[in-house]
Amino acid sequence: MFRKDHLWRLFIVGALSLSLLKCLPVCAEDQVQLRPAPAAVNGSGSATKSAKSDFDEHLKNLMRVKRAQPTPAATGASSADTAAAMGAPNQSATDTAAGDEITISAPRLESLISVNEFLNPFSLDAATSTPITLKNALDIGLDRNLDLAISLTQTKQSKFSYYSALGKFLPDPTVGFSEYFARGHVGLPFNIFAAQGNLASGALGNTALGGAASTISSSGRDSTVTVNRPFIVMHAGGEFYAYRGGSVLFGALQARNTYRARTQGERATLSDTLLTIAQNYYNLVLADTVLQIRIDAVRTSEEQLRRNQARFHSGLATNLEVLQSKTQLSRDKQALVDQQIERRSAAITLSNTLNLDLGGDLKPATNVVQKVRLIDPHLSVGQVLQMAIDHRPELKEYEQLRLAAKKAIVVSTSGLQPTVSLSGQAYGIGPPSNVNALGVFAINANWRLKGLATVDSMEAVRAKWEARQAALQSQKELQTVCSQVRNSYLKILDKERNIAEASNEVTSAAEELRLAELRKTSGLGINLDIITAQRDYTQARVSKAQAIIDYNIAQAQLLHDTGQISIAGLTSGRLLSKSDL
Repeated sequence: MFRKDHLWRLFIVGALSLSLLKCLPVCAEDQVQLRPAPAAVNGSGSATKSAKSDFDEHLKNLMRVKRAQPTPAATGASSADTAAAMGAPNQSATDTAAGDEITISAPRLESLISVNEFLNPFSLDAATSTPITLKNALDIGLDRNLDLAISLTQTKQSKFSYYSALGKFLPDPTVGFSEYFARGHVGLPFNIFAAQGNLASGALGNTALGGAASTISSSGRDSTVTVNRPFIVMHAGGEFYAYRGGSVLFGALQARNTYRARTQGERATLSDTLLTIAQNYYNLVLADTVLQIRIDAVRTSEEQLRRNQARFHSGLATNLEVLQSKTQLSRDKQALVDQQIERRSAAITLSNTLNLDLGGDLKPATNVVQKVRLIDPHLSVGQVLQMAIDHRPELKEYEQLRLAAKKAIVVSTSGLQPTVSLSGQAYGIGPPSNVNALGVFAINANWRLKGLATVDSMEAVRAKWEARQAALQSQKELQTVCSQVRNSYLKILDKERNIAEASNEVTSAAEELRLAELRKTSGLGINLDIITAQRDYTQARVSKAQAIIDYNIAQAQLLHDTGQISIAGLTSGRLLSKSDL
């Protein structure tokens, strides 16, 4: 038996252990400004509706401490009307300047170079060829993309983990049945008949113990029970934990925040997938356009070689000029073969993203490559940043993870608090012929401090540091999003200017080639001038096609960075504007 002073010492040690909680660092994330207050979102904005519609369609298809805290950086986000800088001078939001498009046509097979006698020079290793538009590609990707399917499975895992956490609020029912086939003797440390004599012996014969025992004998202070019959123990009941230090409640809240974070992560995956499909489609269009340019370059080189050979036979050209033309033709043919492979590789990349048969070739179903504007140029960078802060799913995901980390702090401190449970059991005990009922109701209160409370105390400290880490990661993600938006904004300005300069380059290179041929015909120029001009003209056309595609990809990238990318936003022609703030 413990003396009273020992009991007092035990309670004092427990109280001192609990006082460690007061020494734990204050939650750093409570004081972290994660992001500015979001502007009011126009729920009727069609850009927001389109993004939500795509996410719903995706689900439908697939279902079938403070001191060390850095100060948050300013984002520059604003919904105010300020001077915009994303449009070309004196150009409206929907105007397409002259020369901002390239017309292409399906290449004739005889214009291509066969890599071997068994393969089609255009589709190469592909068995079939299918035309595809950007909208077709986006619709197929929404239905078949594997990244989206994987993201859905992760969301489902979080969803049912949340449901599992909610189940802890319910009692735990228990049912059991045991039958013991005992044979032997049980020694008791007391004399059963000492107090009651034969009266007790007769009463005992009517009990379950007496029915299960063949004989009960006593000698002196001990008794011996001989058992050689089956013995049954049945029970049914339940246990309900009335209090576990908040681990059940806050564990469920933590699981809910984790589930919400995973849902936003799935939306982020959808946005990334739509952007990737758009990029791969535009790269396929570029490869197809450059292939047409390379075919034209080979035709021009062949014509130039034919002319020089004719002039050589007429004595008007030298063998050097013929060899120069042959060299240029070989270079153009090498570039054409490389481009045929590049075009097929671009088709494979798009098919891989769409989870289609890689043995089938894809080709753009468009014959015009033109500049596609998706964002209203009258939007200022502050307004675009405000859209990103309000709509980017990555920011919402990290915010939910931060909240989940805060709930984990309470869960980790639950081990420092007592647990209270209510339980009730109904037992049936005895041999098969004489089973007697026994009802038990219990209130259990336990308070266990592991390692004098140091184990759970340190777990609480660790959880607080994890919460601080989650707050910093959320702040870092905000900085990353703002950086992405500004870089995409600047890239649009750069690529739009590149289109204008590339158009000027094509015009001057075409005139250079015309004058070089004219000077050669009049005897004032040399063959090398024509070859140089021809090379400049081909490269200028490639640069213009590259500039247009880069601009279209930059527009899609900025639409993605605002968090409002959707199939309608990429294909309908509606500009993301101030009404979407």
